[in-house]
Amino acid sequence: MKTFVYIAFFIILGSFIFNLVCLDYKESILGEENRPYVIGLAAGICGLILCFIFLKYYRLKENLNQRAN
Repeated sequence: MKTFVYIAFFIILGSFIFNLVCLDYKESILGEENRPYVIGLAAGICGLILCFIFLKYYRLKENLNQRAN
């Protein structure tokens, strides 16, 4: 499961970077053309936060298992 979280992390990070590159900085951020990219950036931020939470959970879980033994 930890491998899946790492793979998801890199896919989300790639999507986040793609949306940053495709964003048109000359127009308004919430303009008609930039709207899908802004939504993609927001989703990327949420996904990255979730991946960090899962990775932290797995590290804490390993520490708790070592202390229990």
